[in-house]
Amino acid sequence: MNTPLRTLPIRLELIEGETVEGFTKRLAQAHQCEERDIRRIVLDHLGRNWWPVADHSVVDLIEHLADLPRGALRPNFETDGMWVRCGHRSWRPEKCSRCTRFAEPRTACLECSGGLATTTIARGGALCLTHHHWAYRAMHADVVGLADYENAELLLRSQLWKRGVALHTGELDLAAAFVRAWHEGSESPSVIDDRMARIGIPHLDTYENALLCAYPEIIRLARVLTNPRTITPILDVTTSALTQADRLLPAVAKAIGEEPNDALRTFTISAVGCAHRAMLYMYGLRSSKQVKHQRCPLNRALIAAAHRQRACLLRHANPRLLPDIAGKTGQAAPRSRVIRNWGFEPDPLALSRAGVLATAFRRPADAV
Repeated sequence: MNTPLRTLPIRLELIEGETVEGFTKRLAQAHQCEERDIRRIVLDHLGRNWWPVADHSVVDLIEHLADLPRGALRPNFETDGMWVRCGHRSWRPEKCSRCTRFAEPRTACLECSGGLATTTIARGGALCLTHHHWAYRAMHADVVGLADYENAELLLRSQLWKRGVALHTGELDLAAAFVRAWHEGSESPSVIDDRMARIGIPHLDTYENALLCAYPEIIRLARVLTNPRTITPILDVTTSALTQADRLLPAVAKAIGEEPNDALRTFTISAVGCAHRAMLYMYGLRSSKQVKHQRCPLNRALIAAAHRQRACLLRHANPRLLPDIAGKTGQAAPRSRVIRNWGFEPDPLALSRAGVLATAFRRPADAV
């Protein structure tokens, strides 16, 4: 019979949405030991030699070690759950209690965590609204006094979250690529340049740098790009990509808050062209491998094509407003249970703009 576990002497306050892995690491830091030491205590008590983090018994033991209330480390789907397009009831974004999907773990605010590194899956983005501390991957910054950052974070947590948009879903990568394209083609100083000078970022050469220095513009632009009323007409392939790009360009420039330039127009044409190619692929999807000529319903085909062609804009189109084109049937769409388990991947266009296309087919999870 196992000896009852004693609680550890140093108490830690749990932060919102903190992950089991993040809290275990923080617990080890607080007691000046290695994370593997905490794991060894748990595994010895369970009589195992591997770390089954999804096992409720592991979570219960960590809660006991830290003297937390039972269930404190269980994620709260009611407050932090993601909206998904899963097909359980429809392919529109909804907070599905059967999927119970959460955001990928991201770096937590160091002020909230007492200066100890941890991760969270709480509803939100890179900005802590309590301390105005910026935390994304290994980047930390104080953004107190920077206008519009708080409004951008609130917008992400409200409208964009209900559209299934988070830091890891790809839409913000694409919006950041638009902003970087505009910034590279701009010849006059802008508010983004002022932020770069204050924070000490010389170039917007990575997604992380762009997100930090142009967070308000990226969030506003993501709202435009994920608005079905805006993006559905742009994805109409019966009109050329050049014409559709010219229609989208003013909305993109307005979201950035600046006048359009040649670099932004060039990137907009590329983005719309990639989306149109994905739409043509979507129209050719068959309903199944067995049914060779029956086309897949548009609502399911949009989600399948958005993943296979890595074109996140397709997820936000309204299938009822798209023309029903009888494309040449091609590859079959997988079953709904397969589609709903797919992860998110940034568009190749966004990755190439960030200069990491050769090394990343999927961004790694936030690391601290």
